[in-house]
Amino acid sequence: MRGDKEFKRLKQIISLALFAAFGISAVFNILFLFGRIGAGLLQTGLIIVLAAAFFVSLIGFVIKSARREEIYIINIITPVKELGILYTGIIIVWTATYFLALLNR
Repeated sequence: MRGDKEFKRLKQIISLALFAAFGISAVFNILFLFGRIGAGLLQTGLIIVLAAAFFVSLIGFVIKSARREEIYIINIITPVKELGILYTGIIIVWTATYFLALLNR
């Protein structure tokens, strides 16, 4: 029973970390589109998102190995139900601004 609470808390931390990574990267994308920062910080925002995704994958792999299961899924949106719409919105904003930034390079 205690393990379930710990995994729920871990999933919430992962979800909030990804939310923060997408948020920071979206801000960098928007600032780039308005000419306030250079391409270096734009790439830093993408690296932050990729690093966050890598660490989430690594944590999933470690949990899968520790539990000796075939598949272990970390649902990143369900743990933050109160932020669900905002979470989905930040991913949409990040995607749109990232592709606009790529086109305006």
